[in-house]
Amino acid sequence: MLYLQNADLICSFDETTGQPLWIRRGRLYIPISSFGFDFGCNERMVNGLLAYESMLEFRTWVLPAIRPTGRRFALTPASIAHDAETVAVTYDCSPVLVTVTYTLLDTNLRVDLKLMNRGADVLYLNACAFMLTLPTTDLTFDFPANAPIGHFSVADLQDRKPVETGLINFCTHAKLADGDLDVLFIDGIEKWGCGVYRDGDRTTFAYNAGLEADLKAQSSLDVGSFYLLPVPQGGNPYLAARELVASLGFEPTTGGITDGVMYSCHPSGTMDAGFPKKDNLYQYAEYLPKLKAMGIDHIWLLPVFEHDEHGVYHSTDQGVIDPRYGGEEGCVYYCNRAHDLGMTILFDYVPHGPAPDFPIARDNPEWPSKRRDGSLQDEWECVSMDYNHPGYQEYTAELVHDHVRRFGVDGARIDCAMGGLSNWRPYRNNRPSGNSVLAGVHITESIRAGFLRGGKRSFILPENFNPIPNYYHCTDLFYGMNLYRAFVDLESKLHSDPTAFVEGLTDYLEREAWLTPENYHKMRFLGNHDTVSWVWQSKRAVDCYGTNGAKALFALISLIDGVPMIYQGDEDPTIYGHDGENLTAFFTALFGARKRFLPRGSNRTEYLHTDTPVMAFRRVKTDAPHDDYQSEGDASVWVLINCSDAPQAVPEEAVGALLFDSEGADAAAPIAPYAYRILRCED
Repeated sequence: MLYLQNADLICSFDETTGQPLWIRRGRLYIPISSFGFDFGCNERMVNGLLAYESMLEFRTWVLPAIRPTGRRFALTPASIAHDAETVAVTYDCSPVLVTVTYTLLDTNLRVDLKLMNRGADVLYLNACAFMLTLPTTDLTFDFPANAPIGHFSVADLQDRKPVETGLINFCTHAKLADGDLDVLFIDGIEKWGCGVYRDGDRTTFAYNAGLEADLKAQSSLDVGSFYLLPVPQGGNPYLAARELVASLGFEPTTGGITDGVMYSCHPSGTMDAGFPKKDNLYQYAEYLPKLKAMGIDHIWLLPVFEHDEHGVYHSTDQGVIDPRYGGEEGCVYYCNRAHDLGMTILFDYVPHGPAPDFPIARDNPEWPSKRRDGSLQDEWECVSMDYNHPGYQEYTAELVHDHVRRFGVDGARIDCAMGGLSNWRPYRNNRPSGNSVLAGVHITESIRAGFLRGGKRSFILPENFNPIPNYYHCTDLFYGMNLYRAFVDLESKLHSDPTAFVEGLTDYLEREAWLTPENYHKMRFLGNHDTVSWVWQSKRAVDCYGTNGAKALFALISLIDGVPMIYQGDEDPTIYGHDGENLTAFFTALFGARKRFLPRGSNRTEYLHTDTPVMAFRRVKTDAPHDDYQSEGDASVWVLINCSDAPQAVPEEAVGALLFDSEGADAAAPIAPYAYRILRCED
């Protein structure tokens, strides 16, 4: 046998097959059946472990699937190299040589793949999967900070029916009999799919990178990194994964705007109502004082750029404010009015591209992405720009800088910031699938650079649904679609079994808090322009949960860590043409309580499992500096939210003086149905 060993870990390998046999950390011993890989080459999977799936017609949001065939990895290596730190196993998958390199780090085993074309012809590559198989089904697994949100028993799964994540997933946690195992994957270039499945008496963890490339003769490429992180009993596997990611250099940005309350809107009204108002920015500015009085700090303005009949997200020129919204003068007036009130403005940038006949695409033919036949990639009747092209990056940064000069705009929500469609005519040495995660990071960096050039603090909200570390360094607010997906998963339980609803949400939020850095800030929402109109629930929170249930959840997203966002009309249903309760007074009280009582400078939230319909968590005071944190609070607080239609007792652990009750009840009274309460902690 071959061994890699350090002070914390030891891993053994078969000296004939090169396969890892087991990994040990302290008393935790994890046997391994195999580490396998598979990739598409000239439209077939080389090892047949997964079914082949062309990605040529994938849309931006589609992830590579995990479709196991039942075949098991059984390649014989061409060579094995071993030194004190690595075991490198090379396989002949003619005409491709695949080198799998195992490197023992402080607390984990890293696995890297290199593909080399040793033939004379170009090879068309499609997908590349990393697959770890354990010789047991006696384990449960979950995807912290991702969907689906539950814990799954492998023994209960059907053979070769994987549980796959809805968003790009970098960490899968497995609970074993004697400890835990984190299985991580991070790819700096392309998106990837993730799933876990049972195959007889074995369990396989699979990450499938969305690699697309034409690999030239005698050339090579690398695809992501895979990590095995054993966590002995007594350790927190989610915190361990966070620490591993930090050790790789992924750190959240600092110095930007990361607090306050956000309102998303458009002068023409709401998307679910078909934009009926037709106000210009002069007229719409008259609503700003009402929003300020309600407690709104930041206005996310849906696109007001010149656009065609397809709608606001089909801009013809983002350098021009559409005359129907008052043009440049109207925008100056609106932004000045907001600034006078102490509010900030975020523009909604749409970098994915315009219609192909519009000047920005027509006059810069090297910027739009191309299909394999050289024709234009298109999505939503628009070209898909290559965010990796330096010309387009500079155009975008200067566009933003110009808006800072002309309007004083403060920040950006970035549409489609997860990247665009693959570009088969990429800039220089980028590969086609690089117009995915890598490109999404690049366009986010470019827009951030535009604000920094203008002397603004960074205030960047990319529409990146995927909770992956790649964006930590350039994102002030993470677009919290993952929490929204948790609400969707649990929606039916709010009224049918509120105790189960609270436990599921508490468990999910606790895992998210452990996995992500404390200073990685998140936008929290129950709905946005997309989800109220055409995706997922396709309706308002009050229609999903009832008005009272929605109030409880609005309280939740406003009082946990992060920045709460409400969508235009959430405060008044007549704005989108519906009847119902006006919630302006509710939001005014809620946002006022947030600003008055939550501890200054703290993003730390600790959750209590109550086994009741009461959601309970502590917002913990810290000494971290946070000069724009808009709170008067000087102590840790308990937040209690009743998620049921019956009065509920205060949990015994939540001890403290009453600071606020949404129904005006005193400390001795039960928490009223769907009410919330804030207590000063007795530290």
